[in-house]
Amino acid sequence: MKIFKSPLLLAAIFVPTLLAETRCPGNVGSVSLRLANGYQMIVSVFIDAAGPYDFLLDTGTQFTMVDPSLATQLHLDKEDSIPVAGTGFRSSASTAQIDRLDVGLQSVSHLQVVVYDLRNLRSLGLRVQGILGEDFLQHFDMLIDYQRRLLCLDDSGAMRAHMKGQHIPLATASETDNAPPNSLIVTARLSNAGPSIRLKLDSGANAPVLRNAFQFKPEKVLKSGLLRGSGTDGSQRAFVALPLQNMEIGPLSFPNVHFFALANASDESNTSGFDGLLPLRLFQRVFISHREHFAIMETP
Repeated sequence: MKIFKSPLLLAAIFVPTLLAETRCPGNVGSVSLRLANGYQMIVSVFIDAAGPYDFLLDTGTQFTMVDPSLATQLHLDKEDSIPVAGTGFRSSASTAQIDRLDVGLQSVSHLQVVVYDLRNLRSLGLRVQGILGEDFLQHFDMLIDYQRRLLCLDDSGAMRAHMKGQHIPLATASETDNAPPNSLIVTARLSNAGPSIRLKLDSGANAPVLRNAFQFKPEKVLKSGLLRGSGTDGSQRAFVALPLQNMEIGPLSFPNVHFFALANASDESNTSGFDGLLPLRLFQRVFISHREHFAIMETP
């Protein structure tokens, strides 16, 4: 079992917009989001009827994570040890079983979570006790509305009928696909990358990132664009800015997108299945239909 964690890097590059009326399409129940560092979203959750606890909403994380301090408070029994892999690091963690996790009006029962030390998130100013991952989110149609700071979760299909816009197919897992089965992956084309690439939709990142990016026209890597970021394991890593790319995702076009990559390609983990990360904060609203495997991405 592998866990792929999105990188937390660079300075915040977006300015929060003003709050508006909070209402979900189809009269679906809404959940308020708190924006941190300009791009990270904090949501309140209840675990086994206790809470609320502040969790980071992260579509780039395969499993929901609980900080050891909260696991102790909830008397969670640690079980198996599993590997944790992310951009530039590999680690391990224990799992634990919870009876029920609630977000707003929605809940998932008998959820296996990962007990993982989140001290690095706290060092970045995030006072969270866990990460809400795709193992929970995949049970619902989901709308993330950055303008209204709103999360909508729907298991009835009511919201899907009200969402307008181009349907961008999400890649479905296959036996030969090494990406986690609940990864949100879209196919994209970059102006300097040749064939199409697979990008993971990641609400936990604030900048587009390419994995193993030195295969994409390495002679054009901007070595002067050295930047630093950190992952949840707490280690600092160097990133380089890549040349501006024109990006196409289905019928959508995005000119002059600035991608980044690890400065040292040997720091990249040996996981595969996708070529990079696309932060959801690039969009004003993002609708994900886990059941019908498509996304609608609305630009500002």
